[in-house]
Amino acid sequence: MGRISITVAVLLLSLSVVRAQKFPGKGVPLIDAYLPDQYQAAGKIWAIQSAANGIVYFASNRGLLEFDGRDWHLFPGSKGFTRSLLVESDTVFYSGADKDFGRWRKNAVQQFEYASLYPFRESTKGLNEEFWGVHRIGEDLIFVSFDNLYVYKERQLTKIAAPSRFTDSFLADDQLYLADAENGLYAFDGLNLTPVFSYPAATPLQIAGVQESADGLLVVTRNQGLYRYREGSLTALDYEVSAYLTRDQVFSFTAIDDTHYAFGTILNGVYITDRAGRVIQHVNKQKGLPNNTVLSLHYSRQGRLWLGLDFGIAAIHLWSDLSYVLDYQGQFGTGRAALLRDSLFYLGTNQGLYVTEWSRLKNDARGTSLTLVPGSAGQVWALETIDGAVLCGHDKGLFRVAGKTLVPIHDEPGVLAVQPLGDRHLLTGNYNGVSLFSKTGGTWRFARKLPPIMGACSQLEVVGTDTLWVNVPNYGLIRAALGEPYAITEQRIFPAAEFAGEQPMLFRDATGIGLQTSTGVYAYRADRQAFEATGPAAAEQRIRNRLPGAYRPRPLDPAYDFFPAYNGFALQNRSQSDPSPPGYPLAIRSLAAFNNDTLQTVAPRARIPYALNNLRIRYIVPQQEQARYRHKLANHATEWSDWSPRSSVDFINLREGRYTLHVEAKVRERVLPPQSVEFSIAPPWHRSGWAYGGYLLFAGLLFYGNFLWQRGKLRKQRLRLLKQEQASLRRQAANYQQERLVQVQRTLEKELKEAKQQLRGKTIELAKKAKESQDKNRLLRNLQEKMATLEKESSLPVSRWGTANRLLESDR
Repeated sequence: MGRISITVAVLLLSLSVVRAQKFPGKGVPLIDAYLPDQYQAAGKIWAIQSAANGIVYFASNRGLLEFDGRDWHLFPGSKGFTRSLLVESDTVFYSGADKDFGRWRKNAVQQFEYASLYPFRESTKGLNEEFWGVHRIGEDLIFVSFDNLYVYKERQLTKIAAPSRFTDSFLADDQLYLADAENGLYAFDGLNLTPVFSYPAATPLQIAGVQESADGLLVVTRNQGLYRYREGSLTALDYEVSAYLTRDQVFSFTAIDDTHYAFGTILNGVYITDRAGRVIQHVNKQKGLPNNTVLSLHYSRQGRLWLGLDFGIAAIHLWSDLSYVLDYQGQFGTGRAALLRDSLFYLGTNQGLYVTEWSRLKNDARGTSLTLVPGSAGQVWALETIDGAVLCGHDKGLFRVAGKTLVPIHDEPGVLAVQPLGDRHLLTGNYNGVSLFSKTGGTWRFARKLPPIMGACSQLEVVGTDTLWVNVPNYGLIRAALGEPYAITEQRIFPAAEFAGEQPMLFRDATGIGLQTSTGVYAYRADRQAFEATGPAAAEQRIRNRLPGAYRPRPLDPAYDFFPAYNGFALQNRSQSDPSPPGYPLAIRSLAAFNNDTLQTVAPRARIPYALNNLRIRYIVPQQEQARYRHKLANHATEWSDWSPRSSVDFINLREGRYTLHVEAKVRERVLPPQSVEFSIAPPWHRSGWAYGGYLLFAGLLFYGNFLWQRGKLRKQRLRLLKQEQASLRRQAANYQQERLVQVQRTLEKELKEAKQQLRGKTIELAKKAKESQDKNRLLRNLQEKMATLEKESSLPVSRWGTANRLLESDR
């Protein structure tokens, strides 16, 4: 049994050590600091919690504050200050405020709406409760004020009065504890308040936090240190941190996983300790916080410790492999070069050469202290270990570092780089050209300059014993051939204009000589004697305030790398595994439709009017600055976009139709599960269903009108044709009549002519007959006359002569 206990203890200790290794062992963890003007001047932050998707929420003076790592959103709720917060899910929260408590829910457009659950919100009977605690025990919601606690269950409220006055409430391992101002600590099981312990006689404790542990109940007080309650006994703990907490006055407390504690103080920032009370990290205003008063603490699953300050908000990246030593007090300046030698850490800055014990470069309560090496004031450009000695390139020349003293070697100003050349020579790159040094009697001595190289030589790389590479900023690279005795026999220049980007950095790796700029990486191909682009820049973008051109780290030992940075320096622990927790969530944050005059938030699956057919869609992996994104809009594009750090996309002038946006995210080459959001664009009014119905109706009316018009037109045309036909007929009749008349006239004329000819013939005949008649008449007259004469002369009877005369008369 004893062996099993020992084994379990060893395993627990090993687990604790593994988890503790995630804390930066050197320097201060990365700190994100936010000032009130960045988070909409929401005022003081009284409580902090995070949702499962990584989005962090804050109870502030002005309401509920939300932060996803990029954007801040403020949702007003109660009239008074919001004091406490309970995050149930991504969409449902509960909060307590001045004279109010209630529920927050997300609406369709991802905005929170508040509903009060406090029945006395509008009471004027003198009630002025401030609700500093919101907790859940099983199905019960507990809202705690100084005077009462309220149990909300099945839409019913039960009120339980404080024994005297509740000073605070704490939830530890699903057990709710309440500190009473006079009577001690109580436990609440959902029905009853049960005393846990009473305060020591005449010594009421101001409890700031409690935490369950295998050793009993840890009790954190505001200004009386730490206590342990176990088996009915309350004992003060003589931990390393206790004196600091007593002096600096604890205001907030939280556990970090099961291995560490965080104590927020009023006077001196936050202390992070292990379970034995040893200070692992101490962060205050002098180390990057906006303010020293920590009102609230929250540890999120992303490995960040969130601090709500009296002025500002901060997030400490506890599990990061990066840490910083920053000069907020102006003690050592901007680090440019560093070296670890014989347990001493040397730092070259723009102010001089500083030194400290490597073991002291941690961030405990004592902090880090760097000492200026005497005589080193000025700009330090380079630190190198050559032939067992530490050499310092300084703006005053070349020096050897012996422990904590500086020994001059040569006074040529501006030594930018130091590089060994064989066993007994070294080269320095200076403000103007390259210098050769030789070792004589164990001492480096200046030999001569190496013409014809001139200008500021910021980097040197020696390949073998016959090739020298020189980086001359704003000019280019020089590849020089070294002959005997180390003289430059020929050189080739690669102008800076041949490389894309700025601030070129020369480097050497297993593949050979390379060059990196702000935008790309190039490798030297000896067979072609030219540089070839091999890909985009692989700079360590996570380093804050990295100096221009400092793309690659300087190894200090097998575990740590050094990065130059403005106002200090950064360290990366290479022995630390990827600190990123599993299951990064990718979230679609908002959809907004807009035009030149209007910006309107819309819900997923919404039907968006065509007048707002420009879409802006925001998405994010919460709290991950290094995430990269790509997208594809179905029904609009067939290909994925390129990976980009941009976490929003705009689509301009979309046509009507249904769309689905697919989004993917990648964090450190790990592609996360994709997310998608659907929406549709309504057609413009002139292409809507009603419009098409109107068009159809109009077309029908138009067709019918056209039919009527055509029919009327046809009727008119027929009438016109009829009239034309009638006119034509009349014209034909007139023509026929005229032709007939002409024909008749011609006939008549012919008949007249014939009649005239006949008349003429008749006339001639009549004339002949008339002549004959005349001749006959004349003859008859002659006969009559003869007969008259004969009558007179004849003896015939008169009657016989009368008959003869009548015959002659009838013939006339």
